[in-house]
Amino acid sequence: MSRQKRLTPAVIRKLVREERARLNETLEMKLKHPSEAPKRTREVDATKYADTLAQCMDYYQMCKLKESKLIEELKKLQEVKRELKKRLLHNI
Repeated sequence: MSRQKRLTPAVIRKLVREERARLNETLEMKLKHPSEAPKRTREVDATKYADTLAQCMDYYQMCKLKESKLIEELKKLQEVKRELKKRLLHNI
């Protein structure tokens, strides 16, 4: 017994996006039909990607550290701002 899938607007949009991507790939590779794309693609050794991945992870960690420092600085500024507001309201 096969299950039937309902064709909702979201499903149709998804199918159109997938087909458009497939056709764009075909056009970019200057092929006549999408089925020719796998024949023209070549596999690349993963060692080059390992270094790139490591660099991305390092950069991500640096960004996290900088973000935490900026959050601390923001909290200090907000506290100073609160104190100044209290002073201003007290002196009025």
